[in-house]
Amino acid sequence: MLIEQRRLLAGTTQLALRPNGLYVCQRNRDGRPVVEFEMPYEEVLPVRITRRRTTPQLTWLPLAVLWLSVNLLQRLIPTTSSLSEASWVGLFALGGLLVAGGIYAQRNWWQHVTLGTARANITLADRPSERASVDKFASVLEQRTKAYLREEYANVNPLGIIETQLHRLRWLRTLDVLSEKEARILATRLTGRLDMPPLRSMGQVLEPPYVN
Repeated sequence: MLIEQRRLLAGTTQLALRPNGLYVCQRNRDGRPVVEFEMPYEEVLPVRITRRRTTPQLTWLPLAVLWLSVNLLQRLIPTTSSLSEASWVGLFALGGLLVAGGIYAQRNWWQHVTLGTARANITLADRPSERASVDKFASVLEQRTKAYLREEYANVNPLGIIETQLHRLRWLRTLDVLSEKEARILATRLTGRLDMPPLRSMGQVLEPPYVN
């Protein structure tokens, strides 16, 4: 699965799911890589999506535009007694450019979505047309990561080093790759002991029973 986003004057950001990890590449407007790495799936979880809006508080901008407009009208009206057709066209064109610029800034500069992982945060423009694809990419990334970790690390071998494998099972449980029941079954298969509260008899703590 692949996501690629282009931004004016900011280059391109590309995210891709590879067999062993998440590929991230940010290129400048000339196409040269600025940041490029592959994050192994072992370092991805947890995956989270965060959206935020950073609209600048330009309280001085309307006053500045009003002042410039009044000065422009004062210069034009005395000489022509009324605005010419070309002047009206120019004013409407300027207004259209301001509106278009505001819409573009709203979609590309002021609204952001961050794909967070355990090792890195990747920030993209939060465009309405791309929200569904970004959310789907995050969901698929989480599913792919859990499937990879389950396949690579959820197998146990009672003939191997037991403590290391128990630590690995606890790690998978912490990342929610294994459910509580699955982790308990695998630990029992590994140690041969039932995972249960300690037994007490005659004031003494007994070892948990073994299973065949």
